[in-house]
Amino acid sequence: MIKHYSNIMNFILTLSILATLATLATASPAPAPASALYGCTEGLNYCGHTLLNMGWSRDNIIDDCSGRPDWLTANSVDNVLFHCTSGDYLTFIESCNAPGTCVDAGSGNSDYCS
Repeated sequence: MIKHYSNIMNFILTLSILATLATLATASPAPAPASALYGCTEGLNYCGHTLLNMGWSRDNIIDDCSGRPDWLTANSVDNVLFHCTSGDYLTFIESCNAPGTCVDAGSGNSDYCS
C-alpha cells in the first residue's frame, strides 16, 4: 500500500512540474517600450499629437523623452515638438503653444511649429 501511495505522489509531482514548465514556456515576454513598438524616424521632428496618432501613449512619450522641462506632463504633449534620436528616443524641442500650433508635415517630413 505504501508503494502504491508513493507511485501516486510521484505521478502528482510529475504532473505539477510539467504544468509549471508549460506555463513558463508560454509566458509572454515583458512588453517592449513604445519606441520599439511604434518607432520614429531618426532625425525627424514630431508633434506630440503625431506620435499619439502613430500609437504612442502619452506616458510613453514622457518616458522616452530626454531634456524635457518640468512643466511637460503626459497631459500636455499634444502641441509639443519632439526630435527623434538614435534608438527611437525623443528629445524635447519646444512647445508650439506660444507661436501657434504644431503642424503634422506628413510621412517622411519633419513636423514644425507654426
